[in-house]
This record gives sequence, C-alpha cells and structure tokens, in this order.
Amino acid sequence: MSSVWEKLSDRERRLVIATASVLAAALAFTLSYRAVSHILELNRMIDRIEGRIVACYEREAKGVSVDRAYKGVAAQHSSTWTEAEIHNRLRDEIYRLQLDDPQLPPEKTKKLVEIPSLRQGTLKDSGAGYREYQLTIKIPWTDIYSLLIFVCRLQQSQQALRIDALVIARPPEEPAVMAEITVTRTVVDRTPEEGGEEESPAPEQGPTRVSTWDGGRVEDWHGQDCDLSLTAHVGELFAEGGSCLEARAKAADASFHMMHELEAGITYELSVEATAMANATLQVARDADGSVFEGIQELPGDGKTYRYRIRFTVDGEPGSKVKVRAPVIKVQRNAGEVYVDNVTLTREGA
Repeated sequence: MSSVWEKLSDRERRLVIATASVLAAALAFTLSYRAVSHILELNRMIDRIEGRIVACYEREAKGVSVDRAYKGVAAQHSSTWTEAEIHNRLRDEIYRLQLDDPQLPPEKTKKLVEIPSLRQGTLKDSGAGYREYQLTIKIPWTDIYSLLIFVCRLQQSQQALRIDALVIARPPEEPAVMAEITVTRTVVDRTPEEGGEEESPAPEQGPTRVSTWDGGRVEDWHGQDCDLSLTAHVGELFAEGGSCLEARAKAADASFHMMHELEAGITYELSVEATAMANATLQVARDADGSVFEGIQELPGDGKTYRYRIRFTVDGEPGSKVKVRAPVIKVQRNAGEVYVDNVTLTREGA
C-alpha cells in the first residue's frame, strides 16, 4: 500500500485524501441522521404513550362522575312505581326547580316563579318498556327572564322531562307574563337490580322521607269537633291523586291532626298542600302537653291551594321516641272546610 501511495503525485494524493474525507463525512452523516431519526421516533412514541396514559387517567376520573350521573338519572326510573308515586316525584321536582336556588331548602331561598298548585296529570303506558306522565304547569305571573330559566331547568332535569307545549300571554298594560307549560315525564321500566339505581342512602347524609299521605286512609287522621272524610273534589276541582282529606268544622277552633313517633334531637320538615274555605292555622305540636313548635302558618280562607312547609327539631333525650302531632290544623270558623293532600314528613340529615 505504501508503494502505491509513494507512486502517486502530490495532486493525486490530495484528490485521494479529499475523496476519503467526503466518503467519511457521508458515512458519518448517514449514521448520525439514522441515529437522530431513531431517537426522534422514540420520543414521538413516548409522547404517544404518555398521551394515551393521560387520556386513560382522565377517562377513569371522568368515569366516576359519569357513573354517579348515570345512577342519578337511573334512580328516576322504576317499573314498580304507581301513578301516584310518579306524580309525587314529578311534583317535588317541579317545586324544587321553581326555587331561585334549587340546591337550598325552600325556607332559605325565594321562588324563581310562582306555581300555586299542580293538578293531577295523565299516565300513558306505551307498552314498549316505558310510560309517559303528562301534566300542565300554570304560572299566573312572572317576568320573561325567570320563565326562560325555569323552562331551561325543566329541560335539564334528571327526570327526563319533555316540554310538549308552552303558551305565554301578556296583558297589554303589564310587563309580567302568564305561562302554561305542558310537561311529559318519561319513566323507563327498570328495576333496581338492572342498573344499580335506588341504592339505599347512607344514614344521615341527606333528607329521608319518613311518611307520605296522599289521599290514603282517613283513619290516619284524628279530629276534634270536626267531621273527617275522603273526597275526590276540592270545591269544584278534582283532587290530586284521586282523593284528599275533607275536614268540616262543627265548632269554632275545631282541629284535626296526624300522629307520629319521631326521634328526639332530629330536625324534620313537614310539607302540606291545603285548601281552606275558612281561615285556619297549620302547626306542629307535642302530643304530651299540646305545646306547639315554632313555625305556625296561617291558611287564608280564599279557596286556593297552597303548599306549606314547617321545619322543626324534636326535643328530648337523643335517641328516644317522642309522639308528635304533625300536621295540626285548626279551623277558626264553625262549618268551615279545609282540604288536605300530599302530606310529607322528611327527616333531614345530620
């Protein structure tokens, strides 16, 4: 090799060196390019894997809220509910949505729109695994902004509500509007085992319904100086759920009540729908001595249906049972009439 190199002229030697340098540089460039390309591909692969891992974590995190939301919606459906139960659940949801802040108890917030009463609706069985319950909401007056918010809340309710008709009217001389909304609730025929809905709530983590009276037995009521009976009419209107309690006073200050055994130290909420043809009072009293809890409410004798709520805390040794009259309604005029329906007693969580 050395003899060949020695035979080369200076020009040829420079040419060989230049050629070898170019080949070495090309080889180094090729190897470097491939190495860099491989590293970049590995980086891209790492980014893709990291992205997939982050997406999986996000889906897993969202899955908890999605499952919770699904259970919340699924809990609004059951094949075992009667027409009265569907009506009561829909009525409670509408009364909740009418509040300015639906997340707060009614006594802690004002009403967004005023709904005097909700009459009985109609239930249709499609025969295809779901039922539809339709009723009409009448709002005597409100501003258009509050009405739009209420309509949006109906559309977004977990009870799968559908607005079939909306009629808005406004007197020429008034800025307020009147509205009539036809709402349909779809109830899918499901059982608790099928979707895990209707799970038993953890004790004292939220309101628990203690008792409900919806035109059931007249024997659940006790009267003093008044006649008690069930009727299908409230004046000239039909009672919700088919029947309600009619109390006719036989003397001034006649009264009637329901009896409950409640746990001392617990706060309860009483909800009553009443229509008074004479002035009356609504209250909650201790059975032992007849003393009254705070929150007495007046029932105007105007023949209109109103919804009343009273919150009270049962006093006594914690854990003991106390007999409480809830509700107690006193009629101030002889021969006065009071109609009562949809009585609900709820225990509040700790």
